[in-house]
This record gives sequence, C-alpha cells and structure tokens, in this order.
Amino acid sequence: MVLLSCKLYANPDTTVNRGYPAEIENPRILGINKQPAHATLMPYENLEEALAADRHASSYSRSLNGQWKFHFVTWPQERPVDFYKEDYDVSRWDNIEVPSNWQLKGYGTPYYSNYTYIFKKDFPRVMSTPPVWYTAYRERNPVGSYRREFDLPQDWQGRRVFLTFDGVDAGFFLWVNGKKVGYSVNSRNAAEFDITDVLKPGKNMVAAEVYRFTSGSYLEDQDMWRLSGIFRNVTLWSSPQAHIRDFSVNTVLDAAYRNAVLQVTAKVKNFGLQAMPARELSVDIYDGKR
Repeated sequence: MVLLSCKLYANPDTTVNRGYPAEIENPRILGINKQPAHATLMPYENLEEALAADRHASSYSRSLNGQWKFHFVTWPQERPVDFYKEDYDVSRWDNIEVPSNWQLKGYGTPYYSNYTYIFKKDFPRVMSTPPVWYTAYRERNPVGSYRREFDLPQDWQGRRVFLTFDGVDAGFFLWVNGKKVGYSVNSRNAAEFDITDVLKPGKNMVAAEVYRFTSGSYLEDQDMWRLSGIFRNVTLWSSPQAHIRDFSVNTVLDAAYRNAVLQVTAKVKNFGLQAMPARELSVDIYDGKR
C-alpha cells in the first residue's frame, strides 16, 4: 500500500483540462508579441558610455532586478487569475529576489533527472496525470505570479521602451499596467517586448505569470537540475524610434590569412509613425587606444 499526502481533486483527469491557458500546451506558439531575436544591443547617451561597454550602466537602461512580490501555487487552477490588475492587492504576498529559482527560495520541489521527463510524457500536453509516485502528481504544473512597480524616467518620453527577460523557466505571460503584453517560451534565450504603448508617465506596474511546464519543456529536457522562475536579468531600456536593430560583422581573409576585409551589415528599424529620410551608416573602428 502506498500512502500519499497530497492535494485531492474530484477527478484530476477532467479537472486539469480546464482552468489554465491553452498556450502552454501549443507547440506552434513560441511567443506572442515578442520582438524578433537580434544581436546584443544597447543605446548609449554618448561615446564615452558606449566605449565603456557596460550595457547595464547606459543612461537608457534600468535594471528591474531585486525584490518582486510573489505568489506560488502547485496547480494552475489555484493561481490568482486577476493578479495583473492594477487594483489587485498583493501587499500580503511574499517577496522573492529576481533573478532566482523559486525552488531555491523554498517554493516547490527541485528535480534532478538526466534523461526522463519529470511530468507525464503525452506531447504536447503537460497537464496529464502521471503515476502517483511522480512529484508532478501532486505538483502538477506550479505557477509563480510576480509583480513589481518601476518608475519611467522623464527623459525617455518620445522614445521606444523595451522590456527584456534574459531567462525565464519555462514559459510566462506578461502584463504592464493591467494590459496584456505577450507570452514567451524558450527559457534560455532572451524574451523582449515593446511596451511603449502601455506605459504611462511616472509609476508603472509589471506582472509576470510563470509556468513550470509548457510544451517547450519537451525540448528542454536535459541532464540538469530542473528549476523554475525568473532566473536571469530583467532590463528596462529605451531607444530612439529609429535605430540599428540588428547587425553582423564578417572578416573575409585573403589567401595568405594576413589581411582581411571587414564587412558590416546592419538592419535599421523605424518604430515611429513617420517616415524618415534615407541616412548613411558609418562605422568607426576603435583600436582600444584613446
């Protein structure tokens, strides 16, 4: 006989099929309203800032690392579905450090596995009922709800504002000031969102709902500790309406491998509503000497 101390549902096989967003079990959705991937970039106020090469020290960058309000549940059906609304009171919630993994802060169970899925293998579903000895039988798909406020710098008015999560395991929905911004899976790559149109002067509020398992978890099954949460930097940053959005640098060597031609290709995007005249892109090569 096996005795379990666990949360009971009237009928788990039917209950789990409702009460959670369909996106988490849709392998065709890698993100909603995410910006396309691009080379690492950060606007700077002047040449001195740029040469220092510290993206997080830019005048147009603000870290949102630190203490966030946090609520944890082991089943999606128990999550506070309205927590992203501006009038929702989170004052009694716990605080959690961002970046961090919530299992290392006392929430849920850390797993280690080198080859097996830690939820029931039933692609693309992640809410199916596993054997009773699985931890996921009791903690079917934990959800962490995160909230914090931030101030929008006054000198960013008229510019584009982006919010970048460098790593969130495994998938998450994002709201700003009570308005839904988007969704992301692919936990080891950055998720970047244009939040310009939902911002307001002064104080703003960001909310993230993080799911431990999504259909993407089938690809992210590796020999490692399975941990969850906002585990890398969160950065708010600003750019001109038109700016270099992506670039590549290629050095074509001659036959003797002594000299090369430097080829720089850049993509410029105009996020504004007004067309801009053609401009010439110049590239200065800095040799490390002043």
